[in-house]
Amino acid sequence: MKHVGITPTITLAPTESKAKIDAFITPLLHQRTEEARRISPHYETLWQDIQKLYSAGGKRLRSYMTLMTFEAFSSQPVESILPAAAAQELLHVAMLIHDDIIDRDDIRYGVKNIAREYLDHYEELIEDTVDRRHYAQSAAILAGDLLISEAYVLLTETQADPAAILAAQRLLSRAIFQVIGGELLDTEAAFRGADAADPLVIAEQKTASYSFVSPFLMGATLAHATPAQLETLQRFGEQLGIAYQLRDDIIGVFGDEAITGKSTDGDIKEGKRTLLIEQFYSLADETQRATFDALFGHHDLSTSDVEIVKSLLIDSGAKQAVETLITAYQDHTHTLLTTLDIDDVHRASFSALIDLCLKRDR
Repeated sequence: MKHVGITPTITLAPTESKAKIDAFITPLLHQRTEEARRISPHYETLWQDIQKLYSAGGKRLRSYMTLMTFEAFSSQPVESILPAAAAQELLHVAMLIHDDIIDRDDIRYGVKNIAREYLDHYEELIEDTVDRRHYAQSAAILAGDLLISEAYVLLTETQADPAAILAAQRLLSRAIFQVIGGELLDTEAAFRGADAADPLVIAEQKTASYSFVSPFLMGATLAHATPAQLETLQRFGEQLGIAYQLRDDIIGVFGDEAITGKSTDGDIKEGKRTLLIEQFYSLADETQRATFDALFGHHDLSTSDVEIVKSLLIDSGAKQAVETLITAYQDHTHTLLTTLDIDDVHRASFSALIDLCLKRDR
């Protein structure tokens, strides 16, 4: 572990981390595309669409969290664990691909996602629209599966001892186990009702698990951090991850589509039961609830109907209630940060990460 008394003059910046990860992953995707071409041009098309989606956007936060945590606890260069950090990013893209199928979304990062690309690919081949969407979504599922497989391969290429690599593989498996559980609960909440699952449990399992806890613990594990520090990072990741999801829920309804690159009426039309919606039912009066129930969860809502739902979420105080809770989680993460056994420069990087995650508009 790095000696706390030695303060480094520089730490890895998010933009620098993104450049390192993109420089690592882009050639890998090109290589897989070439390998797929040798099998069939149709298989090549799938990998070309994966490349297009990856390059379209993304902050690469999960890989950054892996690298910054490793750097905070180790004196070794972050390049030694680039494959492990890249694995976190490929898992994330896989989850986005699958999540868009579940949410029936066509756009990601402002471009057509995999399923939407395949609707175009199959337009002249499959006349029936239901069949066409089925096969397009099937291709997208396969794309996500490919990236999960690649993530596991990358972990074996990390420069670490076998025990640390095995621990990293277990962390990735645990993250996948949790995110799928959270995704299932989130999906079923639309028709099982408000009491089927706690939105905060969903946020912890669906988002905090693989987007925060796993990257933090992977970086720290590969750096041989102590069990006590790993426990603190776990709690830190859970709190930050839940707050991140709550911010995501706000952006998903009130965000600017030109900035987010994704529709902001999807959650309303799908009837997604987030904490924002739970707060609405807790705070709204009978008239507000009646109007809301007549609109929320209907796929054929007009633009004006969607705006009415958004106004109700604001007027009832639901939006502000979630904002207040985000602030509480933010304060708690800053408190946990003071207990980490790292130097002040890296502590400042973690603090900046909190603000980056929670004070955002996309």
